[in-house]
Amino acid sequence: MEKYEGVMRMLHGDLHDPSTSSESESIDPNQPDILMDQTSQDCFDKEVFRDQLLLHLTSPFCIPFLLAAGKSTLLANTSLWPWENLSDFTWSVVPAFWYVNLLLFVLYNQDFAEANIYGSEIVFLPLGAILVHRSMIALKYSGLSQVEYQRWRMAPPSLAHRWSKQIQLLSSWLPLPDNVLEMEVQKACRIQGANLLELRFQHDVRCVNSLRAWKVWQQMSECSTEQLHGELPCQHGAMEDQRVTQGVQELSATEVLLTLWRMAIDHVVRFNRVRLVGFWALLPSCVPMIWRAVASSAEDTSRPDLILQAAFGRSPPVIYAVVTSALICYMHVFLAGLFAVMGIVHYKRMMMVLQSICRLTRPLFCVFPNLPQAQLSGRVGVENMRAVLACFEVTLRLGGRYQNRVEAYIATLASAATLGMSFIVVGVVIGVHNQMNSFTVVILSLNLGVTAIMFQMIWYGSKANENFGLLANNICRARWRNSVQKEDEDCEQVMSLAMERLAILCETEPVNIAGTVPTCDLGYSLLSVAGTIVAFVIGKLYNWDIPA
Repeated sequence: MEKYEGVMRMLHGDLHDPSTSSESESIDPNQPDILMDQTSQDCFDKEVFRDQLLLHLTSPFCIPFLLAAGKSTLLANTSLWPWENLSDFTWSVVPAFWYVNLLLFVLYNQDFAEANIYGSEIVFLPLGAILVHRSMIALKYSGLSQVEYQRWRMAPPSLAHRWSKQIQLLSSWLPLPDNVLEMEVQKACRIQGANLLELRFQHDVRCVNSLRAWKVWQQMSECSTEQLHGELPCQHGAMEDQRVTQGVQELSATEVLLTLWRMAIDHVVRFNRVRLVGFWALLPSCVPMIWRAVASSAEDTSRPDLILQAAFGRSPPVIYAVVTSALICYMHVFLAGLFAVMGIVHYKRMMMVLQSICRLTRPLFCVFPNLPQAQLSGRVGVENMRAVLACFEVTLRLGGRYQNRVEAYIATLASAATLGMSFIVVGVVIGVHNQMNSFTVVILSLNLGVTAIMFQMIWYGSKANENFGLLANNICRARWRNSVQKEDEDCEQVMSLAMERLAILCETEPVNIAGTVPTCDLGYSLLSVAGTIVAFVIGKLYNWDIPA
């Protein structure tokens, strides 16, 4: 987690961390601890999106006008003014650098042309990066309900900053603090009509083996995800050191679900993709300069100064515009990439939790000796079956609004990449674009990166949906064993209803991505289409024999 915290302190676009002193200010006890406490799943306010997008695109020029209009609270809550730290200042004034570069490109167009530096590098790539990132910020606020947005907007800055951290992906949905996780569980329970607080996992302790299995239930929170699923040994201590009364023991279904989520959180936080995203963000910022430097070195390798001049230009306005444009591209593409990677994190985490719930009903305890096994027979089978199905249902709805925002972020990034690819493909088809250049390399690399992210999201989403069938299969096996052993009929009836419920859930509430059920075939189709388009462009530009 320290790696992510370091990134968030250095570059956190919509992460405006208040200073330590402001966080220690008194908080109104009448205000809720969690901002997003509404049950609404689909929230999108067009007016809020428009206002926030314009606000963040026109900063810092809009600040005096908003102050004159009496909207100082809005500026303070968005950390645009006053600036409490270097990060607030940086992200508030970044758009001004693009406007200055645009002005320089118009005034010194001849100098840019002599240096072979074009508008795609100075104007369009930075503009696209800013638009994508600032659209993501606007989507964050437009995803709040009207009650929540007004509550945030009118709150004092210290409280608004704390709430802002709760609704952000990198500072809240990635590490998932306990208060946010518990609130999301409560909302998912209300949506699904499942009261986990009243449900219990029960275990009938009758012999040494059942006692050993109960100890696994008691100490599951001490194990990591790798240990629970049998990848690492997990020591549960000596059984004789603890006296357990024979009979039915209980454990809250809420605590079990929270434990499974916390272990998945710890595992996914180590799923570090910051470095890869950082390298990917270097492409739009550095490829144009490297491209010109390589072209210059091919002509004359004896003059390093000429190579540097070819990369950055000769006149000070050109050098300034090239450097600042590269920084703008890197900062915004890097953060947009991190937000997109949160899609992978979300669906992988959901897949892991659903998989753990499914494995609670496995037929053999020894398959995963560190993971608890729910007894699905006898006097405790009915209660365990209800608890398992409730945990499964709640997980399907947990974090729905964060998921909607992740999908919106991916759609924003994919739309920008597709727009750039469309210009390239159209230019290649009509013959206007007939030579490989740095802009084409950047667009192709961005599209491949977005495609890779979307493929992993689809992959984990499809694996999450497989747990519907796996859980139904485990229940069916338990029913078969109970029928052979002539177990209680009530348990048999509940299992039958649970299988019917799973079949309905699989059709009506599967894990989906933007309303589409993810499948492996869909992921491979996406890869093949993206790969075909990239191969077509490269082949045409290098005069391969490919039909139009």
